[in-house]
Amino acid sequence: MSLMRAERRRFMKRRMIVWTLVIFVGLLATIGTIVFFTTQKVTPEVRAAAQAQADKFYNEQMQMYQQMRTRCEQSPSDEMCQRGAFEEPQREWFQAEQFMPATFNFREDADEFAVTWAILLAMFSFIIGASFVGAEWRSGAMMNLLTWRPKRMQVLGIKLLALLSAVGTFAVVTFGLWTAAMVGIASTHGTMDRMTNGAWQSYGLTGLRGLGMILAFAALGFGLASIGRHIGLALGVALGVIILGQFGLVLVLFMARVHYPEMYLIPNHIQAWMEKRVEIHDPFAITGPMDEAPVRILSFGESGSIGLGVVAFVLAVAFYTMHKRDIAS
Repeated sequence: MSLMRAERRRFMKRRMIVWTLVIFVGLLATIGTIVFFTTQKVTPEVRAAAQAQADKFYNEQMQMYQQMRTRCEQSPSDEMCQRGAFEEPQREWFQAEQFMPATFNFREDADEFAVTWAILLAMFSFIIGASFVGAEWRSGAMMNLLTWRPKRMQVLGIKLLALLSAVGTFAVVTFGLWTAAMVGIASTHGTMDRMTNGAWQSYGLTGLRGLGMILAFAALGFGLASIGRHIGLALGVALGVIILGQFGLVLVLFMARVHYPEMYLIPNHIQAWMEKRVEIHDPFAITGPMDEAPVRILSFGESGSIGLGVVAFVLAVAFYTMHKRDIAS
């Protein structure tokens, strides 16, 4: 049996990995169920009911306005009339769309749900990547494997490829199912209007960027756990980055009045990668009360390059330590 096939079997037999994937699917199912039961298709009857409600509110406001106008004509010295804090309601203020039930518009909402899929699976993939190799070191299976096949770099590389292929396959399958679920919800509780070839292409590219982020997080967890030979290091680094590296960094950056402090926050780079760009502001460049904060565009190419560099560095250190360090230590 080839080592790649054996690693794939190990991957599927890890209970923590299986349960992690099950929890992820459960979360998606929960989100989809909530969207299904909280949205409604806009039929002519629904639109007519919304229009009737808009007309009702307009008539009520007009009635109140007429009463106030009559009151002011009879008593000009009235305090409310002196303030003049009322205006004749305009018909365009009361549109039927304001009284519509929530509906699922695939063209407008699909990208947001694709980002939700990508972020959730990226976080779970980090845990999966760390547990896949961390469990091997903790149980001693890695030392036994290297005794049988002492090519360290090849073994670690095949484990990484097995992880990425398994996670990538799972990501593609769940993205397809997630898209099918969203199409089903839009068809029954929303609309698929304006989904042109260009819109589908844009949605597909969002999913492709999500796949890249998912694989990057899986590789990052794998690399950190390989360096520390335990899943605890990967999870510790993740918590440290979130708690100290983000919340603490925000305080330091604002105290030091660093320009464009939002550029150093991981969530902004994730948003830029998934949404192609994000605007960040420089609050410390404002010199007057009427000035607007300068804006800098953080592109997905810039954020992707930074993320790729971090993952490449961690994996390089992981392979270096695998090559140099004593396996039994």
